[in-house]
Amino acid sequence: MDHSIVELWADIGTENYWQDILLHTPQIFVPFNSRWPQPGFVGKKYFNNANRVVVLGQNPRASNTSKASDSDLEMFRLIGLHSRTRTMKSLNTLWVMMREFMLGVAPYSPAWPPITRVRDHLGLRLDEISYLNLIPLATYGDRIIPNFKEVYDQSTKKQLEILNPTKIVVFGKGAYQKFQEISENRWLVRYIEQRNNKDAPDVKLWLSS
Repeated sequence: MDHSIVELWADIGTENYWQDILLHTPQIFVPFNSRWPQPGFVGKKYFNNANRVVVLGQNPRASNTSKASDSDLEMFRLIGLHSRTRTMKSLNTLWVMMREFMLGVAPYSPAWPPITRVRDHLGLRLDEISYLNLIPLATYGDRIIPNFKEVYDQSTKKQLEILNPTKIVVFGKGAYQKFQEISENRWLVRYIEQRNNKDAPDVKLWLSS
């Protein structure tokens, strides 16, 4: 994995990195004693592909820690551990866990629905793509908050510059519209609906073109 993405992951996973934003953004929900920002996932074969695809979600799904699963909490623990230690061992442990979490490998089952649904409909292999959220911070009610751009500029934008995708698939029309607004149409982007996936055949054809 690109060393610069490792360092950025470590930065994004620290409380101090987000301190200013957390202070003036009440809609963000990140109590750092139990929940950490989710920096994303990079497939081990991603950088080997001429056609580099990033799947982009909106934000970490659970906005209430009482509903977080054991696998969620384990992921948060490993992200926090890596942000403090910044070792390749801590990164590898985190990466393996996140891969198993997305695939639904025991004990992290069933598979994580968003990335599984996108992969199934578009024929994508997890090891060949990367996954990011538009912002890596949970928000109350999973809402799109006013200062998404500020958070995006400090995290996802920097990751996308390192990942340098050829195409981006956004999960959900609302997140797509917000991404187009804050990214200034810099990337080749399509979206797939979260509920019916009726546009999946056209997006799959677009990805292979």
